[in-house]
Amino acid sequence: MVVRPVEWLRWHAGYGLRSLRRALRGPSRERDLLVQSVKSAVAAALAWVVAYELLHAPLASLAPWAALVMVHTTVYRSVVKGLQQALAVVFGVVVATGGYAVTGDRTTALIVVLLVTMPLVNWRTFGDQGIYGPLTAVLVITSGQPTGHAMAWRLVETGLGIAVGVLVNALILPPTHLRDAHESVTGVAEEIAGQLHRLGDGLAGEWDTDDARDWLRRSDELRARTEDAWAAIRRGRESMRMNPRPRPGGRGEDLSPVLLPLEVVAKQTQGICRTLVDAGADGMPDPDPRFLAVYAEMLRHGATVVRAYRRRFLGTGAPDLPEVLESARERSGHLHERLRADEFRLDGWLIHGPLLIEIDRMLTGLAADQDLSHGREP
Repeated sequence: MVVRPVEWLRWHAGYGLRSLRRALRGPSRERDLLVQSVKSAVAAALAWVVAYELLHAPLASLAPWAALVMVHTTVYRSVVKGLQQALAVVFGVVVATGGYAVTGDRTTALIVVLLVTMPLVNWRTFGDQGIYGPLTAVLVITSGQPTGHAMAWRLVETGLGIAVGVLVNALILPPTHLRDAHESVTGVAEEIAGQLHRLGDGLAGEWDTDDARDWLRRSDELRARTEDAWAAIRRGRESMRMNPRPRPGGRGEDLSPVLLPLEVVAKQTQGICRTLVDAGADGMPDPDPRFLAVYAEMLRHGATVVRAYRRRFLGTGAPDLPEVLESARERSGHLHERLRADEFRLDGWLIHGPLLIEIDRMLTGLAADQDLSHGREP
């Protein structure tokens, strides 16, 4: 497939305009990104004004450069990264000045200093800010006479930029990411419910191994989305550390206990799909159509249980979860009884048993935390 440049530009321009409209329309991830971008620009401009207009710093460009990279997605990260960058910059400035003082030659000093400072890039103490050690050393050696006076100015310029960036991020609409976590966990619940309903509809009709492989692929993607939700929860927690901004709308509950049962359901859904793929392998018995008809209805009811779980802990707090869970357990119990009564083809037990085990584990996972009180968002 050949993508024409004009079409590529038109698509990306349209995507950018849609993102801008979402950012202007109301609270959204696009608005968060827009606010952070504006704050980065403000921090850089403010650092430049202070360094160039007020202090008349010799290398004033260091200040906006440092400020620009200090406006991170969370206040906590800005502070930690700021400290790491400050350490790396101090190390780079001191080594560069000392290297020039010892060698007396820029080229020789540059080679020696880079050999000394480059290991900082992979030093865990400096995180991903280690690169600023050798970068600062290069600037110190190549931008003027590396004297003690120049060394002091480099530290002032960089320290000013770091301080401005951290303060702007902390005091001007400090970022919170609690909405991201709530939306991610809600999305996982909806995706699980949709997958269970698709499985039920598929098993109730004509299906083959290719269909089962497609269901398994979707379930693998669902597990990946669950991992994304865990990352969003961790980001939300971090966004409240060192953050002077009050929790928006009273939010801030830890959604980990809410996501954990959903992760169990996602895992069991993946197991169901893998069992169905195995059912199509050579030498495996076909599951009894009568069993599949009942099982398909159980899966669709499982989707109802997941949606009730979402409403209770992520939505309006609807109280119907115990009822739909009890109904699902009764359906599972009836199917167990019919299986023990040899009502279905005996050669299908290799498939029937694992399928029932997966859905029993699914219901157990959702029932274990149905009395959560801190998982709801108003």
